[in-house]
Amino acid sequence: MKKGLIKKIVLLLLLTIVLPINAKAAVSFSVSKNADNLKSGASVAVTVKSDGVSTADTLYSYNLKLNFDASKLQYVNGGQGISGNNVILSGNSDAGVDRNVSAVVNFKVIGGAGNSNLGLTGSFKVNDDEITCTNSNCKSSQITVAALGTDSSLSGLKIPNTTLKPAFSSEVTNYTATIQDITELDVNATPKDPNAKISISENAKKLQKGENKIDIVVTSEDGQSRKTYTVVVTLNLTPTEAELLKANALLKTLDVKGEKIDFDPAEKKYYLTVPYETKKLTITAKPANEKATVQIDGYKKLIVGKNTVKVTVVSEDKSKIENYQIIVTRQDQEKEIVQTCPEVTSTKEWIIFSVCMLLTFTLGIVLGYYLCKKDIFTKIFTKKEKPQEEAVEVETLSDTIDLSETVNNIKKKTNKSKK
Repeated sequence: MKKGLIKKIVLLLLLTIVLPINAKAAVSFSVSKNADNLKSGASVAVTVKSDGVSTADTLYSYNLKLNFDASKLQYVNGGQGISGNNVILSGNSDAGVDRNVSAVVNFKVIGGAGNSNLGLTGSFKVNDDEITCTNSNCKSSQITVAALGTDSSLSGLKIPNTTLKPAFSSEVTNYTATIQDITELDVNATPKDPNAKISISENAKKLQKGENKIDIVVTSEDGQSRKTYTVVVTLNLTPTEAELLKANALLKTLDVKGEKIDFDPAEKKYYLTVPYETKKLTITAKPANEKATVQIDGYKKLIVGKNTVKVTVVSEDKSKIENYQIIVTRQDQEKEIVQTCPEVTSTKEWIIFSVCMLLTFTLGIVLGYYLCKKDIFTKIFTKKEKPQEEAVEVETLSDTIDLSETVNNIKKKTNKSKK
């Protein structure tokens, strides 16, 4: 009997000791998070909840502290506030609760890469027992903070309705493009690191006529690296009729007084030949736009040979200049030309020439006959010491011609030459 009683007493004591221990071990707290592998700037919700609370194990109170790494996490809200690096978590019920409880604490990731531990300290009361947190009944956790990206380059760059020059390359940062009648651009820029930030200059949405410098700035996730891609976009706008008129630098008419010019506004060079007497020109040039400016140079003092007359037209808006030229050749002064032997002889000229030749030939025969017949040459060239005057009977060609006077004159000349 004694042995049986002793066994019952020992068993009762064991049950008394074991049952409270089991009650204490039935309730626990744990820490969990809704995200992991987070980067700076991210938000995370941490939940502290109980487990094992029941009608048999009633939770009367808990006074816990959630410890966190303030260099990596920033407290936002939740619990009963913070004390240093601890979030205060507490709850009390005089009647106790027979269901599990939880509390949510929100943090913002602020630190660099690494792990941030989330541990629990404090105590909680189950039934009549005050239980201190241990690693077994207050389970901790941690948040992994990932390193921020350092890449600040683009993997793609496109602008609709135009083509980049040169073709896009991640390493090339300067481009040009031309676009027609579009004042608002949609710039499609894709970063290599999805977490990198992109900013595009505001003038991409307000293009002006002509060149527009568009900057696409890529900032790495960690904010330490920045790369700028520049696109110079030239906007061409279809001009209105008024703008076309203001930009018109063509001539409507071009006249040179006394000269004929087949004028065409699109033709910029003309040629004229003027006589020697023309020393200057009178030129009238009217522009297509009356408000355009016309200037004429080189027409007042023409030199013999080639002269260039310039007609310059400047459009009303000063955006265009057209230059017309008139190449003027002023002829040299004419000289009197004596024609000694005409290239072409008329019939009348041949007759006159033949008659003159015949008369000359006839006169030569008559004169020769006369000179030979009268021995004139002998008398002239024969030396006489004392010329004597003798009566000379002169034969005449006609009875009506008296040659005595002629003979005397010849004799006088002969005597004079001998002296």
